[in-house]
Amino acid sequence: MPDAAATSPTSPRGRGFKAHVGEFGTADDVWEAVEELELDEVHHGIAAARSVSVMNWLADHHIRLNVCPTSNVMLRVADSYAKHPLRKLYDHGVLVTINTDDLLIFNQSVSQEYLNLYRSGLMTAEELEEIREVGLNAAI
Repeated sequence: MPDAAATSPTSPRGRGFKAHVGEFGTADDVWEAVEELELDEVHHGIAAARSVSVMNWLADHHIRLNVCPTSNVMLRVADSYAKHPLRKLYDHGVLVTINTDDLLIFNQSVSQEYLNLYRSGLMTAEELEEIREVGLNAAI
């Protein structure tokens, strides 16, 4: 069941629904969850990077993925920061934000997540700034 967050006037579907899906599983799992649950955003969702059509659909529908890189690396759904699917999602125009997962388990702040992606060479400072702005605009 999606988390019925406060409705955002800029939300593509206008309800602010979000759910955790696509850290494991398939790209189709992400697409199906967004469609069936009428989601506006997905927590994790990196499995979408396995399908160009799903990435294009997410980008076209302005569905945001809230990605947690350290969680993905530590749970081995991403090989490393340098090979994280965030790069592919970003390059396909999918709206993404960078987040921290459970701080007590993964011991990473949001700032550390950004630094990990920058130091690994996955993202430039300019690209990370664009992603930061996506997150800030989502909070409005």
